[in-house]
Amino acid sequence: MEELYKMPGPILLLAGPGTGKTHQLAKRIKYLIEEKNVAPNNITVISFTAPAAQNMRERISDASKPDLYVAHKNQPRRICTMHSLGHRILREKISISGPDGNIRVVYSNKLQDILVGDAAQLTNFNRNKGKETAKCRQFGKCNPSDDPKCKICQQYQNILRGCSAIDHDDQILLACKVLKEDPELLEKYRSYCNHLLVDEYQDINAGQFELISLLSEGQRDGLFVVGDDDQSIYSWRGGSPKFIRDFRLHFGNSAQIKSLQESFRCYRHVLEGATSVVNKYDKNRLGKGQFDYKKGEGGKIEIHNVPSDEKEAIIVRSIVERALPSQSVLVLLPHRGFAKAIVENLRRARIKYSAPPVLPGEGLPFISILSQWLANNSDSLSFRECLEAFINNPDFGIPSKLSKKAEKLEERENALQKISNLWKHVVEGEADSLWKALELEKENNELYSTSFSVFDELRSLSANQDDPASFVAGAIKKLAIWKKTQEFLGEVESWTEASGNKDETQQGLGVQLMTLQGAKGLQADIVCVVGLEEGTIPRSGLSGEGIIEQSRLMFVSMTRAAEELHLFHARKRSAAIMFRQVYKKGERPDIQHSCFIDSIPDEHKEIKYHSI
Repeated sequence: MEELYKMPGPILLLAGPGTGKTHQLAKRIKYLIEEKNVAPNNITVISFTAPAAQNMRERISDASKPDLYVAHKNQPRRICTMHSLGHRILREKISISGPDGNIRVVYSNKLQDILVGDAAQLTNFNRNKGKETAKCRQFGKCNPSDDPKCKICQQYQNILRGCSAIDHDDQILLACKVLKEDPELLEKYRSYCNHLLVDEYQDINAGQFELISLLSEGQRDGLFVVGDDDQSIYSWRGGSPKFIRDFRLHFGNSAQIKSLQESFRCYRHVLEGATSVVNKYDKNRLGKGQFDYKKGEGGKIEIHNVPSDEKEAIIVRSIVERALPSQSVLVLLPHRGFAKAIVENLRRARIKYSAPPVLPGEGLPFISILSQWLANNSDSLSFRECLEAFINNPDFGIPSKLSKKAEKLEERENALQKISNLWKHVVEGEADSLWKALELEKENNELYSTSFSVFDELRSLSANQDDPASFVAGAIKKLAIWKKTQEFLGEVESWTEASGNKDETQQGLGVQLMTLQGAKGLQADIVCVVGLEEGTIPRSGLSGEGIIEQSRLMFVSMTRAAEELHLFHARKRSAAIMFRQVYKKGERPDIQHSCFIDSIPDEHKEIKYHSI
């Protein structure tokens, strides 16, 4: 077999599911250090997630696997995510750091949406206009213009800088900017990337591509990337298969593209059945050639035609009971709503499981945010979230964002405009925090005066260390965190249960329930994919790239299976779960099986019809 990990770059390894891409990356690291005598400080390995980076570190640290083992002192210093690498670059630019030399990163999508809405209003646009800006930033391609999105983005940046903060996307966007503006810093990081290894190349966006290009320029022979365009499923955050498909266009005729063609995970029926789905819808996919199936043909894909979601849950439970404890099971869901019936059946059977985390409630997390502000009144980001909670208190009289009437929505927009205007003092340096800005404006209108009064009182209550009950009671009353005692007790119980489930998950349960999106990178002996109906998978109203990406999501879901693959579709299902009207009086349910099932050739599937 050709030793692909030894080939000079720029090289792209097309690595389908279960073909050993992580093994190839680890072999490349060992080869560079032990055979090519490359200094560890001249190698950078970029993974897509922090767990993937940790997994790589563990692989090359396992002395029981001598073909991959690299002594700790010889390991690359930088095995990290793209965003953490960008963060390291930014930390060298003290001008955007806080007083303590650290850069605060806004990871919360909720807070980001609030700030972008504020920026839109400061730029004389409606708050909803900010949604376009937030989406644009996720694509990682910044070309400043007179477009409203760019004006809002600049004001959003001003707000963040006024708080000595950046957001998740900035870690890439600003890293590229500072590298282009600082040749000395760029050369320093290029020396760290004489050999640049990139995992999950199909998931990069425009900003990440620019960072890779900057760091590898002039030393493309050290560029080694792995990925699979069939597994590109993150368009919602700017990821695109075009970067992997245009590899030669980007890196020249010397660029090589090779395929890993040994399937170590999937049997032939599973991988070829899954490939048939994506091949039908994605005409631009890169061909991977013929696979060598190390495990053989295996059993056919089982298609379960079930009468209802209740019956679906019973059959899934029976598959789980048969599998445990010797085999792992992964149950994949279109969204969390599909988990309810399955979870109830597993509980009745006393089968432990892990499921997608659902926020047990927002009250206790908000208390945490409030405490951060009380500990540091200069924390403008925490205070902005506190103000949002305050104006959402129905007792204060500001209409809800769920209001249907135009005049009510306009009233809410006007109230939020007053909050947004407070940022002017921070951005222009007239106040060192949003709290100080509110203090300056407190006499100018009722919203300001009431807000200041409420939070000033909470400050006083929190200062009395001997009376925590009064503080808690005041916070609950003034911010309407919980409306009823049972809501509070229910949230505490839910958080306690969630914490317990987390501990059990860490012990390695045999059954996991995950959304299709969340299953990327996982595998299990047995995989059950439920909810395969039209309008769900694929979603309603999709065309073009939308349905193409859904076919890739289906491919990813199917290829998690190492031993058995079960696909489910129901003849009857709750309309609330499907998010659409499926029942009309006197007619059969408007539910059809997914078109993706039809794309699987008969030779790879076995239909099982289940009666009531």
